[in-house]
Amino acid sequence: MTRVPRTASPQPSSAAFIQRRRVLQALVALAAASTARATQSDDAARAPEACTSGAQWTQRLFIPGDRGYLARVALGDAPLALRATRSRGLPAQIFHGPLAYTLRSGAREFVNPTLVVRRGQRLRMTLDNALDAPTITHWHGLSVDTNNDGGGLTLAAPGQRYEYAFDVRNRGGLYWYHPHPHGASAGQVHDGLYGALEVHDDDEAALRSALDLTPGSTELMLVLQDRRDGRAYAASAMDTLHGYLGDDLCVNGVPCAWHGVATRLYRLRMLNACNARTLLLAFRTAGGTRVPFLLIGSDGGLLASPQRCEQAFFAAAERLDILLDLRAMPVGETVVLESLAFDAMHANVAPASRQGPEPVQPQHEHASTASATVAPRTASWPEGAPRPLLQFRVGERIDYTRRVPERLSAIEPIDVAGARERPLRLGFNKGRWRINDRVFAMGETPIEVARDSTEVWLLRNYYTSMPHAMHLHGFQFEVRERETSPDFVSSLKIDDRGRLATDLGYKDTVLVWPGESVRLAIRFALPFPGEQIYMFHCHNLEHEDAGMMLGVKVA
Repeated sequence: MTRVPRTASPQPSSAAFIQRRRVLQALVALAAASTARATQSDDAARAPEACTSGAQWTQRLFIPGDRGYLARVALGDAPLALRATRSRGLPAQIFHGPLAYTLRSGAREFVNPTLVVRRGQRLRMTLDNALDAPTITHWHGLSVDTNNDGGGLTLAAPGQRYEYAFDVRNRGGLYWYHPHPHGASAGQVHDGLYGALEVHDDDEAALRSALDLTPGSTELMLVLQDRRDGRAYAASAMDTLHGYLGDDLCVNGVPCAWHGVATRLYRLRMLNACNARTLLLAFRTAGGTRVPFLLIGSDGGLLASPQRCEQAFFAAAERLDILLDLRAMPVGETVVLESLAFDAMHANVAPASRQGPEPVQPQHEHASTASATVAPRTASWPEGAPRPLLQFRVGERIDYTRRVPERLSAIEPIDVAGARERPLRLGFNKGRWRINDRVFAMGETPIEVARDSTEVWLLRNYYTSMPHAMHLHGFQFEVRERETSPDFVSSLKIDDRGRLATDLGYKDTVLVWPGESVRLAIRFALPFPGEQIYMFHCHNLEHEDAGMMLGVKVA
């Protein structure tokens, strides 16, 4: 194999309106308010008992072992080879796409491995491309230089190898890796190229010790991805506009899974690996009683302190770290992780080929109930429709008296005194989703930032838009404020700045709803010499592939 050189390579490359917008704004608020009432009502929001059509809790949750699918592998000093290839040899119950990452460490083989590293460790990895198309691997959430980011400026052609070598500078937490070839990311991720990356540090060690947590037993990694009956990616024109949604949701590759538990605390480390789907997560007993949980971490690791929640939005590419307390549950009880009903707020838009020469502003399609609020699509499970996802069966009573620490980690707020505020508009025009009315062009960096500066990014999503999960490469940020959020979103706020529990700590992906403004604080401090290029994009992968992405130059 030949090594890809680390240089960029070419890639396939009015007053009436104001009044109309006010009317749409009012309609959005009305629909959102009715949805908020639905999501707060157990009867209205409860998911149907069958997690898929005609199936209910038929298989055990897949728990990775010491090798094979999703298994944890601790990286050492020697470089390892991550191979993008066709999937094969998976357990019979795993519902996975035609592609996979494989890795060999000693005598053990891994498929879509969970890579485990310590903060400060040198990560050395090669990507071997055994696909019939170019690819590259992006280290989602990690603070690395351009050459190691895998943002798509350079690709590994079929049969080629790309080398990564960087120090892991991030806090302990759950990150992940996935392809990032512009125009082909959605298909490659959906078809099976993704994996978790776990960074370990002293805070992580302290939490595991305090709560007696063991990975694979009382600390569970849950990778969520929705899929359709057909295993290979095949997006329709409507999918490219709204995002590719699956008919069923797999947890660790298994739909309708159940898992046996005891009366103690469990840590659930969740990754939303869906192409586009946002979930509204909650827990309930078999009788419908809500089961609160503690949110202890998000994209950038542990929060400063636990946050009690009854539900939480979970957008594509985000991570959630949850403690589920089952000590009060009787033996024989079941607890269901589900996605509640909510207004998906999809705009009614048409592909570019169906548009006239003038820009066409989208409108929202709002139905009378939350579970039916969708735009036309080809998936049988619309976004925002309720669905049970995973069942926990309490089968053993044990004595467990550990207490959750009041302090989990130290979060240093980003000082924004004197910071520049940069406005960024999210919307639809001329058949494409855009940022500041622009679409991605290879080699262009419309966002230019001074090295070691601090900026506040004001993300404004048009009322006539749809939700966008916005992701920044190379940096973690702080969500400072949400304004004009839909009512069903603001009903979950935890402070006077409109923030949600999931906004706390450090983030790399943030969901911005139609009509909403979100302020992010970002410190662009870099230890790497020379100018660095990163990407800022919507992590609805169909939107990303269609150009809802801008280059960011830090110099």
